[in-house]
Parts: sequence; C-alpha cells; structure tokens
Amino acid sequence: SPLLYGGLLYFNQSNNAIMSCVDARSGELVIERTRMPDISRIYASPVGAADRVYFVGRDGTTLVLKRGTTFKVLATNKLDAPIDASPALVGDQLFLRGKSHLYCISEGD
Repeated sequence: SPLLYGGLLYFNQSNNAIMSCVDARSGELVIERTRMPDISRIYASPVGAADRVYFVGRDGTTLVLKRGTTFKVLATNKLDAPIDASPALVGDQLFLRGKSHLYCISEGD
C-alpha cells in the first residue's frame, strides 16, 4: 500500500525496493524510480512520522528517509529477523513484527 504523507504519495514498485514519490495534488512525479539502498524485497507498507518515511525490507532492514521531494536517507537499521508486516507507529515508538519476535524501537529517557 502506498503512503500519503504531507501531500506526497510514496510507493514502491511491486515488492521490489524501487521507490517513487508523487505530489498528490498535481500528480507530478517528484522522485522517480529510485532504488533504495540495502533493501532488496519489501512486503510491508511504508509508514511516516516526524518528517520521516520508514520502508522495511523482508530481511529486517529499515530505511529511514527524510520526507520531501528529494531522496535523502537519514538512517539504515537492521534487525536479525525477517519482517513482512507493516510497521506500526504509536506515539514515539515504532513497532516491528518479525517472524518470531515483536520489536519496539524508541528513544530512551
């Protein structure tokens, strides 16, 4: 499923890690078919919060992009678990369901 966030529509090509972004109002393609580094296959839908867009690969790699009209990677994080489920955002926590475990990522106090 695509992600509509801040007037931008983010989506990947099939289950491949090729991302595009369209301005939702004008239909203009603002990021054209860009291969996402460190991810090869995706089943999960992207999610967005705090001006970030999260794409999770099947191998457990999460790619964090800056929301906007240019492709800018902010971080790449890897868990040692396959992930097919879409991430869930709750407050300042990111939940990822792996094959055997549920992960909660948040900033500590």
